[in-house]
Amino acid sequence: MFARLGLMICLIVEPCVVCAGNVILMIGDGMGENHVRCATESRAVLGENLPVQGHVTTRSADSDITDSAAAATAYACGIKTKNGYLGVDANQKPCRTLAEKALEKGFFVGIASTDMETGATPSAFYAHVPNRHEADTIRQYLTQARQHMRIQVAGKSLLSETNALLAAAAESGKPFFIMLEGALIDTKSHENKLEAMKDALFDFDAAVRAALAFAAVRSDTTVVVTADHETGGLTPACVFTTRKHTGAAVPLWAAGVRAELFKGTHDNTQINHLIHGILFDNTRERPN
Repeated sequence: MFARLGLMICLIVEPCVVCAGNVILMIGDGMGENHVRCATESRAVLGENLPVQGHVTTRSADSDITDSAAAATAYACGIKTKNGYLGVDANQKPCRTLAEKALEKGFFVGIASTDMETGATPSAFYAHVPNRHEADTIRQYLTQARQHMRIQVAGKSLLSETNALLAAAAESGKPFFIMLEGALIDTKSHENKLEAMKDALFDFDAAVRAALAFAAVRSDTTVVVTADHETGGLTPACVFTTRKHTGAAVPLWAAGVRAELFKGTHDNTQINHLIHGILFDNTRERPN
């Protein structure tokens, strides 16, 4: 229907010939360091106790303060792009995403989000548009992506979506890449609703716990937990200072095989490169 759709997905008709590491990428939209700190005043958040701790810097190609589209594209494609651009570089050239590369290699690919159907973060992994508000075009990509990926968006419970995707990944018998987004942390931060933000963060934390429990009984899976940007300028005293995004670094937690790679401070594009290495660069022949 339009040129960029041709780039999007290559249907695999034969099983992949290599086994690789599996990655579960979890994105708490808008979740900054103080979001977690303020939430822990009410209840423990598991991510704070993961063995690997770090930070992610989030600037986009054209601003010190990213939006979700540019940030998610950095995670999906490993490139800097302009705010509002989704799955394309700063020159509007479509980029191949981790999800698309995984499909080409015969992986199971799952995406789940509590954001709306055309939300920027999930869409960055399968859509390629220079304007995140091109809803009809994004829906075309979503329709095609669903032929090959398991995608659950606009859901009410990230935990149930997480459990369903993890079960499907295990049942597939394939290596897998899964991206899970808790979108309401951002929504409630834009509204400066502290208690509602905490509830959204606890819902995200429940999904993180499920992913960690799933990975804990495997020797081939990495769980990476981070955010696309900080929203609300939340202070250590748990006071919002803006209804917009900020340029603050966001938390980075990891567990499982090769989790140590994520220790320290990384640019958001580097998270893509590290995940790419785990998924694809250390393959071995599949046993007969």
